[in-house]
Amino acid sequence: MKEDHVFYSAVHPHEGQRKFVLRGLDGIRAIAVLLVVVYHFWPQALPGGMIGVDIFFVISGYLITALLLREGAYTGKMNIVAFWVRRLRRLIPAVAVLVLFISTVALIVGGDAQVGLGRQILGAFTYSSNWLLIRAGNDYFTQTSPELMTNFWSLAVEEQFYFFWPVIMVFVFMFTAKWWQRSLVPAILGTLSLLLTLILGALGASATRLYYGTDTHLYGLMVGVLLAMLLPWSMYPPADERLYPIVGYGNGAQGWIRQATGWVSLLLVVPLALTLSDANPGLLMPWGLLAGSLLGLGMIQALLPDVRGGTSGAFRALLSFPPLVWVGQRSYGIYLWHWPLMVLAHYMFGPVRSPWVNAVVLLLTLLCAGVSYIYVEQPVRALGFRGALSSWLTAMFARTGKVVPVAAAVLTCLALIATVFAVRTAPNMTQAQALIAAGQAAQDQHQQQPVTSAPEDQQPAETPTALAIPDGVSVVGDSVTLAAAGELANMLPHAAIDGEVSRTSSKAIPLIKQQANEGTLPTVVVLSVTANSTFSTEELEELYETVVADGKRRLVLVTGRGPDSLPWIEPSNQAIRSFAAAHPDTVSIADWQAASEGHPEYLVSDGVHPHGQGLEVYAQIIADAVQQAEASLAHSTLAPEHVQGQ
Repeated sequence: MKEDHVFYSAVHPHEGQRKFVLRGLDGIRAIAVLLVVVYHFWPQALPGGMIGVDIFFVISGYLITALLLREGAYTGKMNIVAFWVRRLRRLIPAVAVLVLFISTVALIVGGDAQVGLGRQILGAFTYSSNWLLIRAGNDYFTQTSPELMTNFWSLAVEEQFYFFWPVIMVFVFMFTAKWWQRSLVPAILGTLSLLLTLILGALGASATRLYYGTDTHLYGLMVGVLLAMLLPWSMYPPADERLYPIVGYGNGAQGWIRQATGWVSLLLVVPLALTLSDANPGLLMPWGLLAGSLLGLGMIQALLPDVRGGTSGAFRALLSFPPLVWVGQRSYGIYLWHWPLMVLAHYMFGPVRSPWVNAVVLLLTLLCAGVSYIYVEQPVRALGFRGALSSWLTAMFARTGKVVPVAAAVLTCLALIATVFAVRTAPNMTQAQALIAAGQAAQDQHQQQPVTSAPEDQQPAETPTALAIPDGVSVVGDSVTLAAAGELANMLPHAAIDGEVSRTSSKAIPLIKQQANEGTLPTVVVLSVTANSTFSTEELEELYETVVADGKRRLVLVTGRGPDSLPWIEPSNQAIRSFAAAHPDTVSIADWQAASEGHPEYLVSDGVHPHGQGLEVYAQIIADAVQQAEASLAHSTLAPEHVQGQ
């Protein structure tokens, strides 16, 4: 065969199989989707389950490239338009059904469930969700106010890949003649994606930007493409092994290595998912996700036939286990449905809900995915849009007369109307965003007013030696503090309030140190950033050294409240309690976690930010802790020999 053609010359049918099914691939799909579902439903059980998406990317990169190469081998060309039509047939019908159903239910649930719905639907049908999510500031790793279609980000990345990669392939085959030259293209693109991720991360890009971006998440897809390029005939094993760029690949020692790699990759998937976590984004992106991609590569390559069409039976048999195949065949629908149904449960039952709710949602996911696969995805995939519609109508009229078709048409129209109405009536902000906006206004107003002294009954007694420290209180916090800024200003009029969205301990402590160096840090410092970060012992010691070590100030630490999706809150609360117990005379606790325990009505739908009476309780416990700290400071100035920590 000549290598100077755009594609290898078309081969005869007897040299390969017209229809080639890669047995075992559905098993890998099942593993990937189960990793993602467990991660979303029970994040603490599988903190790195997001690698399932990267395994999907490898599958897509390999499968799409291999199928296009197969088409080129049989016909001598690639019909890119036909390829795009096939992709739309495969993807759009299930999306359309889901959008109509989910939007209708969101209208019934109302409130935060509707926020951003129009943008989400636009992203779903244009496959631009990932970039729209980045622009909207959606944080994938802190889903306290989750959007209904956040999971569409990965579908958008894949569809963008489906659009540009076939075009690139045509040019690659036009201007290169050797397989190693063609394989350089995905290798270079994948390497550039990794480098871009590292550069943007070093420049301070958010973890969400790195995760959602097509450019910064391309390496998994390119890993799959590279596999297909290195084994261009893997989707139709020919009789002539000269067609392989690696002669004899799969025979002898190479075959054993391939199978061993597959087994090792399979065994390492769950341990990797247990090890990785979004708590360490620098390790997760790109190295952890790349590791997940390489494990996907290891499993897929072990399924590929050797030059004689043979494969290892044991590995393929395991991944062809019928329940795995059933899940794998419906993995697209499972991935589509699980997240929106989980988000609806979040807004209907709250962020802290019975484990049975998640179990029911999982069953509904499997039911919806099964129905979608049989009655929506497969008919359109096999018959096209018109053929599937004709088949549906014919079957319904034949079995039920006009009743069911008319009812289906009416329900579809009602769902369309409900979807439009849900978009038109959607709030501009979530409850939490509205609270934060109001708190920001209150904080700005308070900061414009001169800070008064503490009430006389709360001021420290005069000492023979004047304290060279400004009198008063400094409250440094995150968005929870910001939401309660108005109530804090009412209860602590002499306090300087500084709340900021997404402020962490690593940002707050340097700010406090700067104020101490400038001599502007007052006598009582309140820190409330538990909702966004885990306190380390080193950070607390550093904070103590800055604020309290000279005995002239007091420190108040505020515990946090949040759902299980924020796993750092409880360790922070434990660290705060232990640290305060070790410094009882100089460190006080404002125990927001204890005060809000058993009071879900104190919190908005995200389970983090207080509202209504919750705002008053949050401000009150801080005011009480401040009063305790000021009383301790007053006592210490009268009897300095009793001050601990000096």
